[in-house]
Amino acid sequence: MNRLNQINPETNNSGQGIIRKPKSWFQSFLYQLFPDRCLFCRAIIPISSLKPLCTTCQKYYSTGGRICPACEGFFRNEPPCNCHNKSISLEGLLFAALYDQRWRKLIHDFKYKNRRAVADPLATWLAFEILNNSYCQPDLIVPLPLHPDRERERGYNQAELLGCRLAKLLKVSCKSDLLFKTKHTLSQTAISRHERRRNVRGAFTCHPEKLHGSTILLVDDVYSTGATMKEAAFILKNETGARVLGAVIAYNPNIRVMQRSGFYGGLEKW
Repeated sequence: MNRLNQINPETNNSGQGIIRKPKSWFQSFLYQLFPDRCLFCRAIIPISSLKPLCTTCQKYYSTGGRICPACEGFFRNEPPCNCHNKSISLEGLLFAALYDQRWRKLIHDFKYKNRRAVADPLATWLAFEILNNSYCQPDLIVPLPLHPDRERERGYNQAELLGCRLAKLLKVSCKSDLLFKTKHTLSQTAISRHERRRNVRGAFTCHPEKLHGSTILLVDDVYSTGATMKEAAFILKNETGARVLGAVIAYNPNIRVMQRSGFYGGLEKW
């Protein structure tokens, strides 16, 4: 069953959050036949759950937060980073959960094994985090594009699936024809941090539009070093004049960040 048909984005009394409820008795009936299941253990979860995890699996996952793309600090329930580094066009990044081995399998299946159905619950979770954290009010959503050859090979772009569903939940437009990937790059997972930056340099082009004063939310599945998303944000900002922020499902801290003093202490506060 299409979860988007079950979701009615509304604000609660505090002006935040997403309320999910069936729109009709028929959808309630369908839910009884085809209930939502936990992404990891496949246990049945209630229709009111805003996260696609059962109560057992939720114990193993810390709620996401924000990352400063400039200093790579991460925080939750705190004031935004004040490092004021203007050299990076990506002004902020929000993620739903920290990446681990179970996320690795789920996202690998999502990207390479045609498990497209997870786009709905993942987009719902991400929308909840965006609203609940008062992260931003985007004017439009732009999914991170794949090179046309890679998209033809895969059959779809997982970031576009997420972006389109997220746009419907946030009631904004999703423009998958604004940003293009024209350079066929190596897989970022197989190369070093320095090589990742060089690998994606000049990889994107943008259809020129005047979007001064607008906020673009750039969407992808995983954020690691951020090289790809930062390069895409640079092109978007330069060509459109818009403010660019990012949102992803999972954050995969790179080794340099994990070795930073206080990193694990910060995790314990979550």
